[in-house]
Amino acid sequence: MTENRWADSEAEAIRALEAFMAALNAGENQALCDTMHVPHVRISGEGAVAIFETREDLEKNYLKGFAARAGDSWHHTVLDWTEVNHSSENKVHVFIQWTRFDKDGGQLATHQSLWIMTKLNGRWGAQARSSFAPQ
Repeated sequence: MTENRWADSEAEAIRALEAFMAALNAGENQALCDTMHVPHVRISGEGAVAIFETREDLEKNYLKGFAARAGDSWHHTVLDWTEVNHSSENKVHVFIQWTRFDKDGGQLATHQSLWIMTKLNGRWGAQARSSFAPQ
């Protein structure tokens, strides 16, 4: 089977993913929410599913949940690599690896994750993610 690739879609999806990481590291909640679409789905390593139904839900709960997962030592996260698995005009599956670090550059955790990036209303953002990271 030959799969068509959508290079422009792939590039835009990865830029949105990079913007997510930049906003996360900066602690910019509004900018972070701008890089996601709702409903937004996160499936954790334990199989727990978190669904953020509205932008308000993301704004109120996403960073709070992230802080609980990342822990008090977390300082920043690095996007180690991205690999596009599938792409279309409005959807891209991106397999990534990210690493969390403390303020001294010590590694806290590394995980791989599948991100589903979609283009809705002319904007690319994360629609769903699945990893084996803790809940």
